[in-house]
Amino acid sequence: MKHINKMLGASVLALALTVTGCSAGGGGNTQNTVDSSKGAADSAKLPTISWEVADYASVKAGGTLTLAVDQLPDNWNALQADGANEAGTSVLDPTSGGPVRITADGSWEVNPDYATEVKLISDDPEVVEIKLNPKAVWEDGTPMSYKDFDATVKANNGSNAAFQNAADNVFKDIESVTREDSDQNFKITFKNKNADWMSILGNKGSVLPASVASTPEAFNTGYATKPMPSNGPYVVSKIDTTAQVVTLVPNPKWWGQKPKLDKIIMKVVARDSLAQAYANKEIDAIIVGTSKDNYDTAKKREDGVMQQSGGVTWSHITLNASKGPLADVKVRQAVAHAIDRDTIAASRLSPIGAPITNQNNYIFMPGQKGYEDNGTAAIGYDVAKSEALFKDAGYAKGSDGTLAKGGTALTLTYTLPANNPVSEQIFKQVQANLKVVGVTLKNNSVPSDKYFSDYVTPKNFELTGFSWVGTPYPISSTESIFYPVASEQNFTGITEEKLGDLWAKANAELDPEKRIALANEIDKAIFAYVPVIPLTPVPKTYGVKKGLVNYGAAQFQDFDWTTVGFKS
Repeated sequence: MKHINKMLGASVLALALTVTGCSAGGGGNTQNTVDSSKGAADSAKLPTISWEVADYASVKAGGTLTLAVDQLPDNWNALQADGANEAGTSVLDPTSGGPVRITADGSWEVNPDYATEVKLISDDPEVVEIKLNPKAVWEDGTPMSYKDFDATVKANNGSNAAFQNAADNVFKDIESVTREDSDQNFKITFKNKNADWMSILGNKGSVLPASVASTPEAFNTGYATKPMPSNGPYVVSKIDTTAQVVTLVPNPKWWGQKPKLDKIIMKVVARDSLAQAYANKEIDAIIVGTSKDNYDTAKKREDGVMQQSGGVTWSHITLNASKGPLADVKVRQAVAHAIDRDTIAASRLSPIGAPITNQNNYIFMPGQKGYEDNGTAAIGYDVAKSEALFKDAGYAKGSDGTLAKGGTALTLTYTLPANNPVSEQIFKQVQANLKVVGVTLKNNSVPSDKYFSDYVTPKNFELTGFSWVGTPYPISSTESIFYPVASEQNFTGITEEKLGDLWAKANAELDPEKRIALANEIDKAIFAYVPVIPLTPVPKTYGVKKGLVNYGAAQFQDFDWTTVGFKS
């Protein structure tokens, strides 16, 4: 999965979180009785914020916060295709910001550190007016200005294919960025209406300095191995590639309230070592995911507390439908119907005390306004339906129970990152399910640090499993996962052409209810050709050191890194 406190302009990926104890039973024709609609309702009961809130004055000055990440960034530019993963954006988060920030309920507000005004001043044509805080500067002292936003738009709108951008959502709908009475005051005019216009104005590197965004060379490779210029309360002071540790310290050019911590350490910890590192007090917080072992270990830490909120992460299986047997939609549908998602959900969520449900929508999360179960009817667990679809696709079972077509047995390969128990357990479950219907599924375990760069991104796989982490703007941010086929985030190798028009209508629809209806029409269209098999929504479950405040589990709200620290 490129995960979590999301890059606002596009969904990001995150490696599947560690899990143990997942049943790998073969299933058969017995249907699991989990009530997915009840689970969705229960998911909505999780709080949106679970961390301990403390006002600025009650947070002590000083101290070091040590956190774990999966890997160092593949590229420190979070808008570049290789940089759009959670590991990188997590490291960058304390060093970046923008004119808007996300609140507890998923709505947005003006971030006064970066802007004095952000507002929609015209619906037709759509025009947004922004007045930047004159004090806002980049790490080298250069003031933030309209030039940064103009260059960022041009680098990401798809007009120049030399820019290897992760996604063009929202950017592609912008006509121009124009200066008003100063470099800090400007207007963004849209050629196509987009209701999620504010999504490109937020955190985690969604606004680039003009020096980075003005040329493909700087954008693509200029920050492949060095940190992006900071405009946040912290700055990267050291990158130790040998020890896999990044050190952040307060930004001397920061103009806002002084951050409380003296230092933030981000270090790479393998998923299978994460719980022990937390238990040994080597790190101050653990993102539990759906691991019972991690959950149980975290609960035992005497100076730790557990937190759980709603989430925006959903695990899935991506199918490379550009070639081979999976190019046939009937085969993809048959594979989907063969997978017992109820068992996968129960094994992942019940051990951590979370509501049990499947992910049955590609766009909205359970508990989020707009969520409808469009998945059960389209890909629900049904061995008989799976077998019928394989037959329609020309496959027949031999005496050994294996499906074959034209004398060739149906064998598929599942690529997964090494030393990742959740990926291994999901693979085993899927392998057992597919064996029941006559499909052989092989394991291709690859180095975790090469998983995205060498396998997922270049589509060097048949099936694979990770998670998508969405944004508070789920409609526009999901588009690049499925459309167009050439999107840097569409790893399936195919698309449905009518999605382009549907998304254009949805993105331009400013009426919330009509927009939600269009989004669910899109969702049903995707389920019809099933390029991705959604599995499980994942709540945010954290273990944190007692006394750590303003950091931890929250469904939407951005961290205010100036207030993150330890109680006095």
